[in-house]
Amino acid sequence: MSTFANRQCMVRSAVVKGVSALPVDVEVSVGAGLPGINIIGLADSAVSEARYRVRLALRASGFILPTAQVVVNLSPSALRKSGTGFDLAIALGILACTGQVSAAFLENRIFAGEVSLDGSVKGIAGLLAYASLADLNACELITGNTSEDLSVALPNGHRILPHLANLHTGILRSPDIPRSFVQSDYAVDFADISGAENIKRVLQISAAGQHNLIMTGPPGAGKSMLAHRLVTIMPPLSESEALETALVYSIRGIDYHDILLLKRPFRAPHHASSAVGLLGGGQPVKPGEVSLAHHGVLFLDEMPEFSPMVLQQLRQPMEEGNIILARAGGNYRLPARFLLLAAANPCPCGYLGDPERSCSCSDTQIERYRNRIGGPLMDRFDLAVSVTRSDPKEVMDSGGGTSSAKLAEEVRAAIDFRTWRIREYEGECANKEERLMKQTSMSLKTRHDFEQLARTFLLSGRGIMKTLGVARTIADMRESDCVEENDLLEAFAYRTQDAGR
Repeated sequence: MSTFANRQCMVRSAVVKGVSALPVDVEVSVGAGLPGINIIGLADSAVSEARYRVRLALRASGFILPTAQVVVNLSPSALRKSGTGFDLAIALGILACTGQVSAAFLENRIFAGEVSLDGSVKGIAGLLAYASLADLNACELITGNTSEDLSVALPNGHRILPHLANLHTGILRSPDIPRSFVQSDYAVDFADISGAENIKRVLQISAAGQHNLIMTGPPGAGKSMLAHRLVTIMPPLSESEALETALVYSIRGIDYHDILLLKRPFRAPHHASSAVGLLGGGQPVKPGEVSLAHHGVLFLDEMPEFSPMVLQQLRQPMEEGNIILARAGGNYRLPARFLLLAAANPCPCGYLGDPERSCSCSDTQIERYRNRIGGPLMDRFDLAVSVTRSDPKEVMDSGGGTSSAKLAEEVRAAIDFRTWRIREYEGECANKEERLMKQTSMSLKTRHDFEQLARTFLLSGRGIMKTLGVARTIADMRESDCVEENDLLEAFAYRTQDAGR
């Protein structure tokens, strides 16, 4: 097999780090030495095991294996490689070095896929990230059978190699007709809930201004039902937002069909979730629930039941819209721009303040229960509201409440007004606090009264700015340039309600 000696080639592939695909050159050399496939370049066990999968897959597909030493180098060598996505590139590198595939077939293409022992090629998690990299480098992505719609990130399309045996004919399959961004309705509606109009208004304010909200109330008050319908009154995702969010879902291997329908994600992790599950991490690093809720809603039901250590780690993404995980291999920046919606009982038994059932908790139990959330995290909630149990007549009248369509129309009008208003001040202020103060125009008397209230209730600096932000949103819902005293009083009432503060 001297024709196989001293042949080298390079195949382009990639590896996912965080939520991005980084280019990797798969360098293959076939030369003198003991027969076998050796993989170098900081590869994990899944990558190293490719030598077994590739060898059997090539034989099953009717190709000739070289009776020489095959060395596969994954460059750059300092970048840690993980996963099974290099299988296809390694197989093609060997075939190109042995003259069984034309070198021209590899040009301007990125290859990512896992090969099975019978030679079939499968897609891998994170293909949307590979597609974005291919589009950035003006390359065509070649992968295996996948249910993902990669056209949203790769407008020029991609090709599918369902089996290595297809390389004998050089025929690649074009994907099915790609889906495009299409807006669709939700399965739930606020019309299902009669009454609770005051809570619906608070949810409108939350949606219009992206204000974090915590609801407290006894079991059965309807907190979860209300929470699950918040996304129905939020504006649909823009195409750029949908692509960012779908990318996170692709990396986690989760279907993102609803994201392509421009539906905002709604994530409701269980209170037993670990820090890795909620915030992201692992090896390799994968996004957590806060990233899956990117551009959508993260709902924490029974919030005090979550681990206090996990809850306190939410503070950074709530403020910055992303989360940075420091690992030995470097820092990972994961997107996490979500609206936090939380629900909690007022005490361990749930009936503190209930006019119909008495609370059985001691003061110590109540204090310990509320302290599980912690003051610094509570200070980051813009809105707090108490939800009371619905009247039986309202329950029987379910289906006659204000619809999501009507509530969403009012939210959209407030957002449109805010967009117009902000344009008037764009570029004039050094930071968001200065901009907010400039946009929150009010009379001297209104300002003086608010300052007195802030002193009386010991509002923090963050609390003052968040209250002003809520008041500004309330004024936007009235389509008013000026924040009036009633707007501030309503915002202040939401700030100081007994919600575990």
